[in-house]
Amino acid sequence: SIITWDKWREIVRFGNYIGVIGAILCILFFALDAGRPERAMFLYSNIPTSMISVGTTILSTVIPLGIIYASYHPPEALPFVQAVKKWFFWTRSFKLRRIIEIILFFTACGLVGYTSFVLGVVWAKPFWHTPLLVIAFFSSGVSTGLMAIGFLSSFLYPIVKDERSKKVVVEVLHRLDVADAYMIVIELIAILSYVFGMYYGLPIVAPRNPLASASAATLIYGELSLIFWILVIVIGILTPLTGCILLAWRGRTARFIKWYPLVMAIIALCVLIGGVFMRYSIVIAGQLTY
Repeated sequence: SIITWDKWREIVRFGNYIGVIGAILCILFFALDAGRPERAMFLYSNIPTSMISVGTTILSTVIPLGIIYASYHPPEALPFVQAVKKWFFWTRSFKLRRIIEIILFFTACGLVGYTSFVLGVVWAKPFWHTPLLVIAFFSSGVSTGLMAIGFLSSFLYPIVKDERSKKVVVEVLHRLDVADAYMIVIELIAILSYVFGMYYGLPIVAPRNPLASASAATLIYGELSLIFWILVIVIGILTPLTGCILLAWRGRTARFIKWYPLVMAIIALCVLIGGVFMRYSIVIAGQLTY
């Protein structure tokens, strides 16, 4: 939306809603993990030495900014929106919107790779010490974000009635699946390079370390191999990539266009499943060896 608002209007709208809701859920999960509600304040107590405190602070910043930004494009279908929209006086400022967009852009870039930063400071686990992990998590974060938007957008197709609106929905889905295909390719290359680079101790990935090699082995042929190869690689990457290519090739033809939203929803679900288990497998693999 920093580049052009109108062209990506619907994508920005859904992305903003998902981002705000996701940030709120993350804060709630952090608080629940703290054990007691009053302990949640300790999440902010160790800035900048604690990556957890840094992440919590960034998320807490995203929530109010995201809500303000959402007020620029509220869900107009809700009956009370028009009545309260006149109170959003700040939406008259285009400059403020641009400033919020820039802040949210950079905070989002940090958040999608946040897990890799948290893991990277754990020096006792050499499996996590490589820049490739940042690329893998970043590309996966962007991919899952795009597909979260795509998953919700796919439900708009049967809701809208006129053909023009249906074409707009399909065009939005098309832009999402093309963008996601690029991110999936980057993610696939990064993950395989990361895992096999750690296993063989390739200097370009990280210095050779027996613990890192053993952790990689659990993903390649060990106890986490089924999760890694089936849920992450096949379901989370190869299946969506194949689907994105097919949609980009034939999806908007008259014969297949009515199936576009359904296929997109399936692709999005696969990407989200793969994103969850990719993080799970890498985090667990790094802790299985001592």
